[in-house]
Amino acid sequence: LRFSCTSPLSSVSADMIDKIPGHLSDRRTPLGELNWIFTAITDTIAWNSLPRSLFQKLFRQDLLLASLFRNFLLAERIGRFYGVRPVSLPRLPRTHHHPMWDAWDLAAEAWLAQLPDMLHAHQQQQQAMAAQG
Repeated sequence: LRFSCTSPLSSVSADMIDKIPGHLSDRRTPLGELNWIFTAITDTIAWNSLPRSLFQKLFRQDLLLASLFRNFLLAERIGRFYGVRPVSLPRLPRTHHHPMWDAWDLAAEAWLAQLPDMLHAHQQQQQAMAAQG
């Protein structure tokens, strides 16, 4: 999301992104929903780009390994803008151009557009709870 908010048209700062309410593991929260979307999109990219046996090994056998390779796919995409090409072992095909990244861009833009209002509402809710006791 930090990469998405670098647009001069964005009214969202990197500091605001750090304040997205919720928990990564709780899909009912904004942060959890974003994590769920990211996971679904990167898993789809991997499913479409990797041989089935490699996909199973990297994305289904171990949760930590799956998280690492999801973030590798993101790094491979973002790194291109900075002239960086991450490498992995096993070597993975390039996925920076996969059409599912358009879905991530759309989701990220939608969340970023809502974020200032969401943070304001969250802050008001926190203040109301503190005032109650």
